[in-house]
Amino acid sequence: MKKQISIILLAALVILSLCACAEKKKETSLEPYSTGWDGVRYTVTPISNDKGTISDGTNTYSYRYEADGSGYSVTFTYPDGEKYTWKENDSFSSGSTSLNFDSGKYPDGRTLKRVLERSPSAKSEKKSTKNVGLILFLLVIGGINTVWPQAVWYLDVGWKVKDAEPSEAALTWSRVVGVVVLIIAAVMIVA
Repeated sequence: MKKQISIILLAALVILSLCACAEKKKETSLEPYSTGWDGVRYTVTPISNDKGTISDGTNTYSYRYEADGSGYSVTFTYPDGEKYTWKENDSFSSGSTSLNFDSGKYPDGRTLKRVLERSPSAKSEKKSTKNVGLILFLLVIGGINTVWPQAVWYLDVGWKVKDAEPSEAALTWSRVVGVVVLIIAAVMIVA
């Protein structure tokens, strides 16, 4: 029993030490700021953490971020109502315009996206792409392997063999795997 408590405390300390290294999320500044791109000066005015406007001195374009489970998208709306949407996830990114978009009349969506990316304030507006379901799954599996290695052994091997008991090596291996899985989950939380 003392060995189990020691292992649980060790795993908890490792996870807490990894989480303590995480940089706290900075609040997004809602103050307007200016940045240049291709010789044009743009003023970005955030309205909230996920939407705002961009002005080039002549026209004003609105933008809105939306997050989903695997990535984010940002949609720019032009003065004439046309839209450009940029979608990005872990493995793929693409941009698309509405059908009647006039590319000679306004800057393209990639330019507006670059304007947002150049701003230190707008960089933090990108939504997290953490897979919460996978992180929770790893926490549960790692916790069960670390705290109840006998139960894991019985679910894997014990039910197949009559009157069998797990060896200390099998229990230690289960605990090691549990701690490693908890560390991976902690890294995913921090990253």
